[in-house]
This record gives sequence, C-alpha cells and structure tokens, in this order.
Amino acid sequence: VNRSGKVRGGIQRVVKLYFAKDHQTMQKVINYVDKNLFYVTNKVNVLKLPLLDRNLDLEPKEVENCWSKLKKLLIHKISSKNKEILQISENCWNKADYYTDFYQEISERNVNLLKVLYLYTFTISLFLGLYFIHLISSELESKLEFLANYDPLTKALNRASLKNLFLHIKGNKSYHPISLIIFDLDHFKRINDTFGHNVGDKVLREVARAVRKNLRRSDIFARWGGEEFVVLLPNTNLEGAKKVAEKLRKAIENLEIPELKGERVTASFGVTKVQLDESFAETIHRADIALYKAKNEGRNRVKVFEEISEKEPILN
Repeated sequence: VNRSGKVRGGIQRVVKLYFAKDHQTMQKVINYVDKNLFYVTNKVNVLKLPLLDRNLDLEPKEVENCWSKLKKLLIHKISSKNKEILQISENCWNKADYYTDFYQEISERNVNLLKVLYLYTFTISLFLGLYFIHLISSELESKLEFLANYDPLTKALNRASLKNLFLHIKGNKSYHPISLIIFDLDHFKRINDTFGHNVGDKVLREVARAVRKNLRRSDIFARWGGEEFVVLLPNTNLEGAKKVAEKLRKAIENLEIPELKGERVTASFGVTKVQLDESFAETIHRADIALYKAKNEGRNRVKVFEEISEKEPILN
C-alpha cells in the first residue's frame, strides 16, 4: 500500500518538476516511480488469499499503461504537448489513487478475516482449555488492528482512517465547529539526500512526537503521505485552528535533532474550516491552496484559506 502511495506521489511530483524545467531531478523521480511501480506489480499478489481471490487481478496495469504514456512525453520534452501532459498526469494520479485505496481495502478485509480466524481459534482454545492461546491471539489482533489504522513509522493515523473519522465527526453536531490543518515539511527531500533516509525517518518520528505533545486528546492527527500531515480539530473555530497551527509550527522549528548537525526542520501550514455541505476532498483541496500559498511566500509559515483573497495568484 505504501509503495502504491509512493507511485501516486511521484506522478504528481514529476510533472511539477517538468514544468519547473528541473529535468535532472525529474529523471530521478521517474526512476523512483519506475522502481516502486515495478515492486507493486511484482509483489501485490501477496495480498491475495487462496481460493477467495483466485480470479482477482490486483496488478496495476492501468497505472502502468498511463505512466508509460506520460513518461514518454516527459522525456521527449515537447512543449506543444503541455496540455496533454496535464491531462494524462491527472488521469495517472487518479488511477494510482484508486489502486492505492483499493489495496488498502483489500488489506483491511484481510485483517477482518484474520479477526474471524481469531474468533474460531479462540473457541477451540476454550474447548481445549489452552488459555495461553487466547492471550497470544489477543496481542496479535491488536498489532494487526494497529497496522490497519496507523502509519507504522510515525504512529499517526493513516489516510483511510482519517477519511472515516472525518465523516463521523462532520455528521455529529456536538463536534462543530470543526477546522482542518494540513502541513508539509519544508525541503524534506534535501534532508533525505544530505543525511540519508534513516535520518529522514527519524525527523518524521520526531515531528510526529512534537505535534502530539501540542494537541488535545480529542484532536485527530494523521499522516497524509510522505512528509505531509493533517490535523482535524473538533470544537475549534478558524481563529483557534490558526493558533494551533502556529503552535505546531514553532514546536517543529524548535526541534533539536543531532543528526541534522544544526540544520532546522521547518514546515508550511494551510488552515481552513470544515463546511457542512462539502466532501472530505473539497476540504483538503481548500487547505492545500492555503498550504501552497504558505510555500509560495517563503515557507515556515501559516496561511488560512478564508484569509486569502481570490485575486491573489496561487501557484500550484
């Protein structure tokens, strides 16, 4: 599931690099997408269950075909094809997003089936009087449930769990008003390239730890993907959410990570309120606009969507 998400993120990034004319980095991202897509194609069948999924085709052929077309256009650098590149890239992203969510559903289904298996094992263990089997199975169930709902690296909720909680909270008036924060670590790729992915992983863990320390127990913290995170704030108006975002921004900036040799970690934040008549995707989109505005203005700052003038250009 994570590899498929990397393909999805890589497709979005490679097109941005193409229009930024950073062809050297673009080629690295192309290789990165190729590597992860190859892995998904060759390993995805581990999700299939014997007999139950015998005729189920999990290979991301549509993503492979779309990516092949997009890659040819990017490599040839034909400016007259810019509109076509945008259309194909959006199509590729949508297909990659569909497959990522599909793989997540299959994974969750497998976990649920394992829970059924656990109940069956539990019944037998009672019949045999082996109480220790129950204890071992309970521990296994907890680990499987954690893997289904949380990001193992940062211990934050994963994308699918966030979507489910958003629908639950939005539908309950006792949680209103609700605000949403999305933030992205600045120049995170440079950290990985300079200090290595092990240090990059530690940065993500430390950022997540700092964020949790500065949130209420009722707040919802999730890893959206890569170095991007989302915070859902029930019973919080826009002004309150802005203060929370600023508090988180300072907490991240003040992190002391020895492996970075004095280099500071910073993040850019986008804040918006949750509208009753909008979908989760629409809320995220508005927060994203504010996030890109924060990045365009120099990063390491907080921008609120409702405070952005419609006349201001938003570079996406």
